[in-house]
Amino acid sequence: MIWAFTNMKGGVGKSTLAVHFSAWLHDQGHKVALIDTDVQKSSSTWLQEASPETPIFRLPTPDDVLDQLPKLQTQFDHIVVDGPGGLSELTRTILFLADITLLPCGPSVVDLRAVTEAIRVVRQIQDIRKGIPSGWIVPNRLQIQYRLSQEFMETVGTLAIPATSPIRLRQAYADAAGQGTVVWRMGLRAKDAATEIQNVLREVYESATTIDERRTANG
Repeated sequence: MIWAFTNMKGGVGKSTLAVHFSAWLHDQGHKVALIDTDVQKSSSTWLQEASPETPIFRLPTPDDVLDQLPKLQTQFDHIVVDGPGGLSELTRTILFLADITLLPCGPSVVDLRAVTEAIRVVRQIQDIRKGIPSGWIVPNRLQIQYRLSQEFMETVGTLAIPATSPIRLRQAYADAAGQGTVVWRMGLRAKDAATEIQNVLREVYESATTIDERRTANG
């Protein structure tokens, strides 16, 4: 299965989620690879330290993705793609090959506009591919006690694709990047972050697996 972390803008948490999802899948015993398409190479550098057993591939152009991704899909149970910022040709190429796309989105007007545009493109591709890729918004960096985050979650509930449980703004995620690890390996100080993100990853994985089983059963 190909999982794509995409959005119209950078800085929304794509790399953080892609690294944690890759490491989580590996820890569950799956054969997984990370595809880093971002010019900053954030996720590949991070995952190389956090999960050195997980293969990493750099595919920086649409042609690279078209040439290599279908081949890699046959070699692994799961491919996690960290997409670039923006709805470039590269992002659209990834979406035309992905089974699942996850759209991280922060609680700001700018982020909401970006994810709304990303949803529009995902829906276009779903129309062409007859429902694929399935999509989820991942509400990220929320401060639940603040009105802005509460209003954001209400707005997310009205959008055209479903949302996962929210991920809060926590220092542990930034610390994990700086230390080249994932939050569930950071001990008690990152316990809440570890529980939170693993629950979200499990939620997405189980939902996507159910969808995939239904597609297979329906031919």
